[in-house]
Amino acid sequence: MVREKDYIQYSVDYTRTMTALEAKLHSCEDPAEIALTTLKVAAEFYDGDWCGIIEGDLEMEAWAPVLWYDVETGGMTPTRFRELEETDAFSRWIEALYQCKPMIIPDTSIYKEINPIEYEIYNRCEAESILAVPFWKNPIGFMIVRNPKRYNEDVYESGFLQALAFVTFSSVTEQKLLRRSQKAFSPESIKKDTDIIINLFGNLEIYTSKGVLTEEELNSPKISRFLVYLLLHKERPVPPRAICDAIWTEEETENPSGKIKNLAFRLQSAFGDISDSRLVVSTPQGYQLNPTLNIMTDLALFETYWLQAQSALTLQTKIELLKSAADLYRGNVFSSAASEHWLIPHEIAYKYKCLGIYAELMSVYFDLQNYSNVQNYAALSLKIEPANVDAYYWMIRSMKQKDSFAMAKGELKMAEHVLTETEYKELIERLEKAKDYIG
Repeated sequence: MVREKDYIQYSVDYTRTMTALEAKLHSCEDPAEIALTTLKVAAEFYDGDWCGIIEGDLEMEAWAPVLWYDVETGGMTPTRFRELEETDAFSRWIEALYQCKPMIIPDTSIYKEINPIEYEIYNRCEAESILAVPFWKNPIGFMIVRNPKRYNEDVYESGFLQALAFVTFSSVTEQKLLRRSQKAFSPESIKKDTDIIINLFGNLEIYTSKGVLTEEELNSPKISRFLVYLLLHKERPVPPRAICDAIWTEEETENPSGKIKNLAFRLQSAFGDISDSRLVVSTPQGYQLNPTLNIMTDLALFETYWLQAQSALTLQTKIELLKSAADLYRGNVFSSAASEHWLIPHEIAYKYKCLGIYAELMSVYFDLQNYSNVQNYAALSLKIEPANVDAYYWMIRSMKQKDSFAMAKGELKMAEHVLTETEYKELIERLEKAKDYIG
């Protein structure tokens, strides 16, 4: 029975520990450090000898340790938990996972007779008692404290460990995002014959496990436009008339079915050199990309990185994701058809989203006093949009910080020539407010 003063002490320790952890993590930008620090705090709070994250794959029927802290060694040293543990012996854990309930085992020896296989794992891992809380997201699993010696009874609930599990899990997810964003979007990403990569920024390129097909090799502007139109309208089949009206804007569009059928045939003939699958299929409603293929585009990946950056927990993760998105932008969407009416909305959307990413990176790098990177992204911004107030603002400020006053004045003079009177006035006001006006 927990005495009232013990519960009061628990509440005091809970508040003090959480406050200290928040203060420590406030200035930390490394997801790996955040996760390990939180595991260490959990182990110390519950007076355990080990704390870690175990992920589960219910389809593969396996569990695997992904991150842990060993109190005795002070780090992520070898664990007795195998690289993969089968789920057969963990039916109660799986049930707890589905019900989002903690696992509190004061004495693992009770399973010696009830479930010898489960007990063998506890014994091998030197777990005499266990406190664990589940997380149910992609991925799923538990945060586990081994051999907790305090606050390990049901009356204390598991709210504190659940809060720490959220912090740790979020940091582990951040690490995965960083690793994923650092992998090049290239033919090496293709693992199966059904994987297709199509690049749309700049020139059209199609990659499969058997080769590459470029826009130049398609040798037909209409075939390229046909494919890109389907890629930009992949939610549902597109009628031949809609495709014809888009890509035959200044020509006779009689017999749209025949025209599109001819393009689809010629596209498949070219695509057949690098794949045994059909790239485009015909349906009663119109034409669409083959739904059995795993078609990945640089546009979709750009959007993914941008969205993930908006919810990144640390500045480091946000920077890496924004940089990964920016690196994908190699020019206007399908640049050979630039300014055609059906492409303009996509062209403008990605152009200004990229400029927004550059602006965020310039601001972040300026705060980090990395003025060379500020100038790099300012130059990229001006290449896309010469009349760019943000780019001139950060370029001039970074040059002034590097004592390059003559160059800063030159940029200001250039801005005066290319910006409208209103835009130039805005630039001056922003520079004056930042106390970086060099006029």
